[in-house]
Amino acid sequence: MSKDINFSGHPVLSQIIKLINRDKVNELATTTKVNRYVKSFDAFTHLVVMIYAALSGAKSIRQVVEGFEANVTRLNHLGISYLVRRSTLSDANKKRTSQFFGDVYKALYERYSSFLSDSKSSKALQKGLYILDSTTISLFSQILKGVGRTPKNSKKKGGIKAHTLLEVSCVLPSFVDYSAAAIHDHSRMSSILSLPSGSFTAFDMGYVDYWMWKQFTDHDIFFVTRQKDKMSFTVIENIA
Repeated sequence: MSKDINFSGHPVLSQIIKLINRDKVNELATTTKVNRYVKSFDAFTHLVVMIYAALSGAKSIRQVVEGFEANVTRLNHLGISYLVRRSTLSDANKKRTSQFFGDVYKALYERYSSFLSDSKSSKALQKGLYILDSTTISLFSQILKGVGRTPKNSKKKGGIKAHTLLEVSCVLPSFVDYSAAAIHDHSRMSSILSLPSGSFTAFDMGYVDYWMWKQFTDHDIFFVTRQKDKMSFTVIENIA
């Protein structure tokens, strides 16, 4: 965190924090009981620290803490007063449930989703369109089970797979879930069933699951995908 840029005047981070309703965050913290046994590093402060970590591209807890230590006199811009320590942040990341952060995201999504689209000309076309896909974040195999075949050198990297259902009209996820990289994509297809009737969704060949496709049809949810080369099918009707 640079003294001259990130915390001069009112930095971007403080402007983002001002968009978050602190009372709502505290309400969600109470609901998920994430502030139990916490004296100083409450859920809101933890949220601010994690937003900074994401925006700054910090690669370690040490970098996050050093960024705040370098600007300890300017924490009031962020609405916090507690200077986080490495051990405190590490313990909080381990013990504080991710459900709280998910609930905060959902609350912000509901509050601001109608203001987010900047593609007004194609908004009518995009309305009700969702895209389902996943991406793998590589980690060491000791942390999470690896994905794919074991290489000849027997050194197989593990990873986290982020499963995301993206609402095209506002370019924001309406569903995000994380799993070990070895988990198959189609295991998260049930998230589509939560979409409104009449929605359209697109996904690739990794989501071939005929039983789930039938569920989409029964729920009046349309889908577009590519067929596999060995797929056996019969055309029963053509719609011009």
